[in-house]
Amino acid sequence: MRIEELCREVVNAKLEAGYLESNVWTSYSEFYSPLISFCRNCGGEEFSPEIIARYREYSYERMERGEIKEHRYRAIMAGVRQLVEFNETGKLYWEAQAKESKFPVSEYYSGLLEQFLKSEQFHKNTRGDVIWASKRYFSWLMAEGFETLDNVGVVQIQKYLCECHDHLKETSIHNILLYLKKLYRFLKDSGYSDHDYKELLSMKICRESKVLPAAAPEDVNAVLNVLDMGTVTGRRDYAIILLGWVMGLRAVDIIRLKLTDIDWKKGEIRVLQRKTSVPVILPLTKDVGEALQEYILNWRPKCDCQEIFLRARPPFRPFKDAVCIGDQYDVYCYRAGIKRMPFDGKGFHSLRRAVGKNMITSGVSVNTVSQVLGHTAMNSAKKYISLDAKNLKECALDFNGIEVSR
Repeated sequence: MRIEELCREVVNAKLEAGYLESNVWTSYSEFYSPLISFCRNCGGEEFSPEIIARYREYSYERMERGEIKEHRYRAIMAGVRQLVEFNETGKLYWEAQAKESKFPVSEYYSGLLEQFLKSEQFHKNTRGDVIWASKRYFSWLMAEGFETLDNVGVVQIQKYLCECHDHLKETSIHNILLYLKKLYRFLKDSGYSDHDYKELLSMKICRESKVLPAAAPEDVNAVLNVLDMGTVTGRRDYAIILLGWVMGLRAVDIIRLKLTDIDWKKGEIRVLQRKTSVPVILPLTKDVGEALQEYILNWRPKCDCQEIFLRARPPFRPFKDAVCIGDQYDVYCYRAGIKRMPFDGKGFHSLRRAVGKNMITSGVSVNTVSQVLGHTAMNSAKKYISLDAKNLKECALDFNGIEVSR
């Protein structure tokens, strides 16, 4: 296919997906038109992997010479990837390119990691941490001159753990020990190592445990007041915030809510939690139900997707991850004049902590709180007791029998 025809098809696909016509033709003039001209100057108008590779190299050289900025180069590469995907599949996916690991490893260690990942059913939430911990270790071994595990032993593992202690926090070191223990158990069972080093990798790490705050009612009201209820975004985010503030749902579960998860007749919401894989059935309160109903019936973009919450701008599709909700909530906090500090715990998840705190201060048992919030262990709900400052004061010891001096 001629590359000009392919670019036209991509343009039509974007228009059908609901993109603004002005934006579509702007991207055509900025990304695709220069590509078409480049191909003509090279004496070829047919789409091919070779011509695309040459254009990528040409764009990179322009960035190196300072003719275009890095962000411009990345945008060009994104347009090229989109073109290649459309040529191969006939569809546009609008998927972000995954970032490459900053711990590159050899083919030998990549093979070990692949076998390790297949040897155990890691949860989706922990798989990324397993890959990070394994690649970090393998990359360090390569930097130390160990191309294989043949001569790696206790000395090397101890040296690596010392390096981790100098550069990582206690929580990260705890995770590295946990996953290295699993890794070496696999390596021993598979014949790649003579030992599993269980005793060495079982050392206890004292991790810092912070008591993060629950959202204050006045702050949540201030956030709700800055929402523009005359827009799709405002109506959508109003329903999302109520799901966190009233029902205590995690952001990762909110973005995965489907239209079929709401039983309007019974007044229930069914959630299969992403973090624990535990199903939870919660009563649909009046305020949350009305917010969802208003968004779904009158504001939600027309789309075949089953997820309730969609992007407000085309292409209309579900959120890719829960970070989008957290980031948007941070924006509303800023608009509401709420002072924030890095890692202050006042983000979207503080809404869930507020639900736990409110139940505890109202006299609800820890067991019930755990069930409502979908915890797999009751200990997970005990942290909300530390937020109940009023009742905790009753547990404080007085100074009877203690001599006080100035």
